[in-house]
Amino acid sequence: MHVRSRYDLLLTASAFLACIVGPGTTSAQDKITRDQVSFRAATALDPGAEVKGELRIPETGRDRVPAVLVLHTAAGIDATGASYIEVLNRAGVATLEIEMFPNRASLPKTTRVVMPHTFGSLLYLASHPRIDPQRIGVIGFSYGGILSLRAASDEVAREYAGGKAKFAAHIALYPVCWIHSAILAGKNKVYGAETYRRVTGAPVHILTGEWDDYDDADTCPKFVAALPEEARGRVGATVYPRAYHAFDQPGADGQYDDIIAHKGAGGRVRRLEHPEAAKKARRFTVEFFQTHFGVK
Repeated sequence: MHVRSRYDLLLTASAFLACIVGPGTTSAQDKITRDQVSFRAATALDPGAEVKGELRIPETGRDRVPAVLVLHTAAGIDATGASYIEVLNRAGVATLEIEMFPNRASLPKTTRVVMPHTFGSLLYLASHPRIDPQRIGVIGFSYGGILSLRAASDEVAREYAGGKAKFAAHIALYPVCWIHSAILAGKNKVYGAETYRRVTGAPVHILTGEWDDYDDADTCPKFVAALPEEARGRVGATVYPRAYHAFDQPGADGQYDDIIAHKGAGGRVRRLEHPEAAKKARRFTVEFFQTHFGVK
């Protein structure tokens, strides 16, 4: 959830992509159409929110391809999203990575401020002539992971998309699970206890680390176990041993303080890349979306 300089993050992303692609290397990127897009998020609650991002569509020979919306951390766009975008594009899946809060010195007070961006992007993709509207997924990291998980709520989806569309699959990476448990317990002032009582029916999976300082090692599995039976059958969780928060961020190595760390008690959060867990998470993500999109 820590905010870093956008300049530093872009340098990290550029360095990471240079390492995995390499100079003069022919890659899947050579067969990808990239567009900087801008559109109005015409959602049920906010018809005017403007969204900007990069849409990447791999040339697969098919008229329409599945797509995944990519939601960044509180720090903004960085190399973490880039590493997943790369492997998803190679698998024939389009991606749209959006900038949720540009030019802001601090985060919005509630994620409801950027829910129109999330569902507006879904509606935008669903109307795109190259995208299959029935196969649009979402992946988010930390702050973005919170959004990805909440987007699986039937109540939230209907509230913002007005029944016009829903995500076909959700991946939430280290989404601060104690916050979602508090919603289930009726202890959140912004999202009611009914938020997770019913889900859209799309598959959801949480990927997190055993040593994530926002939660305990079992916080995410406990959240899943506390869901009503119908919802619980659609949600899964994987906890990677000895992995910290942002374990899949290339080059992550540092600490910061956050008032919502340690299940809301506040304190220090450690960030440290775990290459093996990151590799497993990216592989799981590709296979998860391929399975639920019916793409191999």
